[in-house]
Amino acid sequence: MDAAIPAPMHAADEAGSQAVRVPPAFPSFGAVSGRSQAAQALIDQGPAPQKPAAAQAGVQRDMPMPQPATGRSGRVEGRVKTRLLGFGTGDLAPRDPFAAAEPQRQDGVFPVGWLVVIQGPGRGASFPLYSGVSQIGRGEDQTVRLDFGDTSISRSNHAAIAYDPEQRGFFLGHGGKANMVRLNNRPVLSTEDLHHGAQIRIGETTLRFVAFCDDGFAWGKDEGL
Repeated sequence: MDAAIPAPMHAADEAGSQAVRVPPAFPSFGAVSGRSQAAQALIDQGPAPQKPAAAQAGVQRDMPMPQPATGRSGRVEGRVKTRLLGFGTGDLAPRDPFAAAEPQRQDGVFPVGWLVVIQGPGRGASFPLYSGVSQIGRGEDQTVRLDFGDTSISRSNHAAIAYDPEQRGFFLGHGGKANMVRLNNRPVLSTEDLHHGAQIRIGETTLRFVAFCDDGFAWGKDEGL
């Protein structure tokens, strides 16, 4: 038998066969060698230099601080405490609101009687009397200070009450002022005996005298007299 004669190939078929047979592209040895040289250069340089400690500290200072925790109501639990400078701790201590209302008593001196305002400005005010002479007026240095708005009362020694521990008796005298002093509605022109329950009128103010020491009781010599 005659051998089969292959059909002749056209130019287009030859071109397609050649395109299929083209091997894939690979990097040239020169490129691979260049990359190896770059890697070797990095190895030769060694590790990257570390930043100085000061720079790291600066980064830490710039870090934001955490916010304080909040309670259920959304308020900050921690409170900022303010310290007052220049003030003693005694100024910050709580004060008793009733301390100012306590009557002031002279240490070692006991009262022998009282005067109580029963009519006029200052009605209801009371004043303790002590052994010796107790002056009556509007001034701050008066034992019985009637500074309630009655300007008819002199500032100093408009009247005076004296207690004599030897006689255990009280006496009322006037200070020679223009406005007269009246004892039980009678003008006081000289020293008068003063008894428990007597009323003294000066200007528009009337006082009631309350005796504590009398014939039945008196403080001893070593008991504030």
